Amino acid sequence: MPEIDPDDAPGALPNLWRVFNLRESPYFQETLGSGHRSYPLSLFVGRAAETRHILATIGGSRSSRQAIGGPTGVGKTTLVQSVKAAAITAGYWASDELVPFYETDTTEHILGRLLGALYDTILAARPKASHHAAMDAAQQLVRVARLTTAGGVSVSILGVGGGVSKGTTPITPSGAMLLDGPRVIRDLLDLVHEAGARGVVLHLNNLENLTERAADRAADILRSLRDPVLMLDGLHVLLVGTTAAVATATGAHAQVRSVFPTTLTLEAMPIRDVQAMLAARYTYLTIEGRKLVPPIAHDAVATLYPLFRGDLRSLLTALEDGARLLVGVAKLGASIGLDELRVALRQRYDAILRTRLDARRQAQLDAWVQQGGPSGYRTQKSLRPIWGVSQGAISNALADLERQGYVVALAREGKEPIRYVLTGMARLVFG
Repeated sequence: MPEIDPDDAPGALPNLWRVFNLRESPYFQETLGSGHRSYPLSLFVGRAAETRHILATIGGSRSSRQAIGGPTGVGKTTLVQSVKAAAITAGYWASDELVPFYETDTTEHILGRLLGALYDTILAARPKASHHAAMDAAQQLVRVARLTTAGGVSVSILGVGGGVSKGTTPITPSGAMLLDGPRVIRDLLDLVHEAGARGVVLHLNNLENLTERAADRAADILRSLRDPVLMLDGLHVLLVGTTAAVATATGAHAQVRSVFPTTLTLEAMPIRDVQAMLAARYTYLTIEGRKLVPPIAHDAVATLYPLFRGDLRSLLTALEDGARLLVGVAKLGASIGLDELRVALRQRYDAILRTRLDARRQAQLDAWVQQGGPSGYRTQKSLRPIWGVSQGAISNALADLERQGYVVALAREGKEPIRYVLTGMARLVFG
C-alpha cells in the first residue's frame, strides 16, 4: 500500500523538501540512535576499520578504556553509537546515554554521572533488576547526584525502553558519593555479570567543548577515578573528544596514560563515504512511489566537502542552507548545481560574517587573505607581522575565530608549531 504523504492532508504546512520528493531534510545533524525519535543506525556509513578496532579491544578484555579523538564534526559520536549497537548484539549492555564533562566538574560530579549512566543502562536492559539490593543502593546515590533537577528522565537502550525517577530530596549526604560510589558501581557490575551480560559500555563525551584549563581538570578527575572505577571488571569506557582535548585529558598523568595508551584519531571521511551516507539518507527519506532527486548535485558536494576539512556537521549545514535558499529558483526535478550553490552560500555567509564578527576580527580575516590567499596555512608566528598585535592577542583571536567556525587548527606534526587554516564559511566567503 503506498505511503500516505502527510503533506497531502488539508491544512498541512508547506514542506520545501517535497520539491525533491523527500519527506524532510536529508541534511539533519542529530546523532543516529535507537530511540523512537531518532534516525536509525542503519543510516550509519563508513568507519568499518575503526569500528572493528574498538570492538576488538572491548571483546578482547574483561575491562577496557579507549580514547577516540578527531576534529569537531567528524562523526565521533555517531561512530560510538554504532559501536554500542554492535556491542549489544554481542551480549554487552549499553544505552544511548553519554556521560558529559563540563567546565566546573569535580571528581564527585563525574562519579555521580558514571554511576547514573550505569544504573540507567541496567534498568533499561533489565527493568526487573530495579528491586535488586545493588540497584536500591545505587538509587540513593543517583538521587543525590540529580538533586538539582526534578521530574523524570527516560533512557532508551537499543530496542528496550526504561525510565527512572529523579529525586528532589537528599536522603544521603552528598559526600557519600566519593565514599560509597565506587563500591556501589562494583556491586552493579557484579549484577551485570550475574545477569549473563558480558559487560557494560559507557560513553564519556563533551571533551571538545572544554577549555584548556577544564581539560586539565578532566585529566585530574580521570586520575582520581582510575583505580576505584575505570579499572573495574566488566566496565568498558569510550572517552571521546577533539584530538587536543583527549590528548590533554589522557596524557597529563602517567597513571592515566597507562590505561589510555593510545588514541584512535578519526580522519576526515573519504568523499565516497560521504556520498554513500547522503545516498542512504535520500533513500530513507524519499516519498514512496516518487523518484529520488538529490537536492544538491553530487559534484557540488564533492567540491564543497574539502573546504570543511572533514567537518560533516558544517557541511550538512551548508547543504541545507543552499537547498533552502535555492529551492524556489532551482529547476523543478533537478538537483542544485555547484555554480548557483556557491554564489548563494557566499552571499549568505558573507552577510553572517559581517554581522557576527566585530570590525577587528573582520579586519584580521581580511588581512589573512590579502597576505597569501585563503587556502594557505598560518602559524602564530607568521600572523604577528600580518596582524601587528602581541602573541597573547594572536592566541585570543585564533581561539575566537575557531569558536566561530572560521579557522581550524591542524594536528601538530612533532615539535612543529601549530598550523591554522581558514575553513568552512570563511573559505566560501573568501574563495
